[in-house]
Amino acid sequence: MKRTALASLLVLFALTIVCQRPGKAFDDGPSANGKFQFQLEDNNTRYIEFDARLHGDEARGTMTFSDPSSVLGDADSNNVSNGGVITAKFDCLRIDGNRAVMGGAISESNSASLIGRRVLLVVEDNGEGINSPNPDRLTWGIYDSSKPNWVPVDAEVPDDIGATLKWIAKDAERDDDIGIPSRIDPTIGCRSFPLSGYTFVDLPHGSGNVQVKP
Repeated sequence: MKRTALASLLVLFALTIVCQRPGKAFDDGPSANGKFQFQLEDNNTRYIEFDARLHGDEARGTMTFSDPSSVLGDADSNNVSNGGVITAKFDCLRIDGNRAVMGGAISESNSASLIGRRVLLVVEDNGEGINSPNPDRLTWGIYDSSKPNWVPVDAEVPDDIGATLKWIAKDAERDDDIGIPSRIDPTIGCRSFPLSGYTFVDLPHGSGNVQVKP
């Protein structure tokens, strides 16, 4: 009886270790996190807090953002609110040096029209404290979904599936050619734009802190 109990405990302990490993590995991956409280020309205080982590090709994270200057909703309806609050769940993270871009879908907002839209947050880690040469920087954007809701077909061939086929065009004489896909995912994500193409918001020292860990 004691042997059976001991064996059961050993199995339970082994399962606990196995279950804990993925979470531990995910915690050790490249990451970007931080929080800001800042004002722009309109003197309205904005708040943003984010945390994203990458393990392999999988990214997880969240962002909360509030902007009291935003006017959300449909201007032609009565559903208009002053001040925007959103929560987004990240599904991608890209890090290049001291810069990181995070992307995902808005899961909660005080404006129903924003839920489901894509959001990108881009940050730059310029060191710690007031003595760092430059303050940390950020920028963000909210994008409409660009996925098509129709599929082109040949009117004379009802079972035409040509538009749904996928392939990658490559140079047969070059082994290093990564190829060009026939169908590019239109979803706005971390690789939709080059990191060098973003314009950052100028913020004073003390507005917040960013940690980018490749």
